[in-house]
Amino acid sequence: MNQPAYDMGWRARGNNRFSEATGYGLLNSMKQVSWRIRLAFGVGQLPEGIKSAAFGFFLLFYYNQVLGLSGTLSGAAIFIALLIDAISDPLVGSLSDATRSRWGRRHPYMYLAAVPFAGSFYLLFAPPTGLEEMGLFWWLTIFSILTRTFMTFYSVPHMSMGAELTNDYDERTLLSSIRMVLQLVGMFAVLIGGPVVFFAATPEFENGQLNPDAYPPFALAGFFIMVFGVWASALGTHSQITKLPQPGPDDIFSPVLMVRDMTRAFKIPSFASLVSASIIAGMSQGMVQALIIYTGTYFFELSATQMTFLFTGGVVGVVSGAMLTSPLSKFIKEKKHLYIAGHCWYAVFTSYVIILRLLDLLPSNQDPLIAPLYIISGAISGVGLGVAVTLGASMIADITDEHERRHGRRQEGIYYAAASFAGKAIGGSGAIFAGLIIDFAGIPKGAAPSMVSADAVVRFGWALGPAVIILTAMAIACISFYGISRARHKEILQELKTLR
Repeated sequence: MNQPAYDMGWRARGNNRFSEATGYGLLNSMKQVSWRIRLAFGVGQLPEGIKSAAFGFFLLFYYNQVLGLSGTLSGAAIFIALLIDAISDPLVGSLSDATRSRWGRRHPYMYLAAVPFAGSFYLLFAPPTGLEEMGLFWWLTIFSILTRTFMTFYSVPHMSMGAELTNDYDERTLLSSIRMVLQLVGMFAVLIGGPVVFFAATPEFENGQLNPDAYPPFALAGFFIMVFGVWASALGTHSQITKLPQPGPDDIFSPVLMVRDMTRAFKIPSFASLVSASIIAGMSQGMVQALIIYTGTYFFELSATQMTFLFTGGVVGVVSGAMLTSPLSKFIKEKKHLYIAGHCWYAVFTSYVIILRLLDLLPSNQDPLIAPLYIISGAISGVGLGVAVTLGASMIADITDEHERRHGRRQEGIYYAAASFAGKAIGGSGAIFAGLIIDFAGIPKGAAPSMVSADAVVRFGWALGPAVIILTAMAIACISFYGISRARHKEILQELKTLR
């Protein structure tokens, strides 16, 4: 096997990085982990599911339609938080990789981040009464930053641990599937429990999602579930601490070293292609999530009950896709090919109903066919999304092995920091596009569907439908450069075994 020259350089010097830090070079090589550990790891995604659903589906709507902040300012606040996140993710990843403690590299952050993360989330949905527009803008900006930052201190170490529990190609896909399913359970709790428990119709608000008093109790419930999920995962995987890799004597945290490590990471073509694809696809998904209430309410004029079915169908679809990923990988052997298929499936079934309506190829919204067609299409599109997102995490785990082959160090934190950022882009950059689309379409704040002009609805549809197709095509172009196949990963592991 031909090897790059820089690999041979450190090997010729006696492979010091492996010999100096045997603990760092060792990775749990068992093909399977117990179901207790699988579930404990997976339950840690409940909090992220709650945050993702609340940010993706309700945050923009709450600040724009309920509190009256413009779509552009709402998107700007979320964009500022995303920029700060772009800095905090690699910092936390590098810090976690170099941490030495009796609780290992990952668990200290998982334990400590739970309450600040959940508390910031609660305050985000409970601003003081009487704030003017700029006050709302700064409240949204500050607590979006805090929520995302404290989540980073938990989620990056948690996801990094997933690559350390096993190095088996298929077991990693199973772990990613379980993690994804538990994340979707958290999303399901928000999307179904929210409308049923907190956003039910009242005499003052026929559409309960316009009731400002419903949001603080909704966020308080999220607070307790978030704390439970983080601590349950940390405690459930605590027994694995001694089996996980530890930093070597020369591994220290330094912003300068972090920049070097990030540069090294992006020099691996498979990593650069996957992160680029994930961020672009995340923009598309985040835009659709942030606008789904607008699409259902104004474009297809769904009732509150039908909106609940829409949310339910979407979550069931994504859960089904996540659960099908492992079985499907036995038929479509390469992760890259299945990843592409999932994104194509999602894009087609998300956008075709909107485009058909814009071309006047569907009956009016009053036709009994329309609501079921849109709801079922949303559920079907979710299957593809569940497959694609699940595989993304599994593919990054394989890239960490390639990093160790090249550089003699395990640095899962750096790689999962990028993955964490890509995930947060779903609710961040997607919301930026969503805010611009709302203002471009000219949908009035708090308006009933009958009060929105037909021209505004058409502008909204033409901005949303084709955008999904275009962004997905860009993501697929990026992932085409991913080069770690099943056979190549087997070669990487064999070489690492020889070196250790």
